[in-house]
Amino acid sequence: MSNPSDPRPASTVVVLRPAASSYEVLLVRRNDRVAFMAGAFVFPGGRVDPADHIAGSRFAFLERPSRFPDLSAEAEIPYRQAAVRELSEEAAVTVGADALVPFAHWVTPSNETRRYDTRFFLTVMPEGQEARHDEGEMTELAWLHPSAAIDRCRRGEIMLPPPTWTTLRRLEQHATIPATLDWAGTTPVVRIEPILIHDGSRRLLTLPGDPTFPAIQGWDVPEETRFLLEEGRGWLPMRP
Repeated sequence: MSNPSDPRPASTVVVLRPAASSYEVLLVRRNDRVAFMAGAFVFPGGRVDPADHIAGSRFAFLERPSRFPDLSAEAEIPYRQAAVRELSEEAAVTVGADALVPFAHWVTPSNETRRYDTRFFLTVMPEGQEARHDEGEMTELAWLHPSAAIDRCRRGEIMLPPPTWTTLRRLEQHATIPATLDWAGTTPVVRIEPILIHDGSRRLLTLPGDPTFPAIQGWDVPEETRFLLEEGRGWLPMRP
């Protein structure tokens, strides 16, 4: 039997589409009434359901080792299936499990009440489809260049959780979709479990490479390794 504090398996999908100057990323806004990350702009995704555990002999990705060091190719199936399902449910976008490129692994801090063990995938928006938010769990949808999303968060226009912020900061380093796909397919996938610190009345979240958190082999330390939770604005980066 699993421990209630064990993180729930989950998946999230970063969807790219061509834009005039470069590309844009699909973000959806979580309903203010949901229990987890209410009001935040995130990538489509959610937890792995029992129905996502299916026989997968037809999948091409099974012919090569999983890019997640702790998973076999077979064990990756439910994460890919959850990613496909959640993308369809939350944004009305249909992709195949083989179209997903694994590139990141985030785990909610151990002292949080709701915890998720989330695998991140990258894919390209299929031609002829139009994304639409689900009008329930999600209340808004936006296509933004990663730098534009970061700028809007800095101005207080949108909220971005630290994993979303950090992912966007990594994506903005790549100018084209092919370059981004190449990066996603070759970057080491490292398990990142941030540290949540209660510092008096403040809540801080830190990443590997911060003075509070030793660096992890294979992890490219981002420019921002520390976030402060501000009332009404969510998590914002701060200098150590």
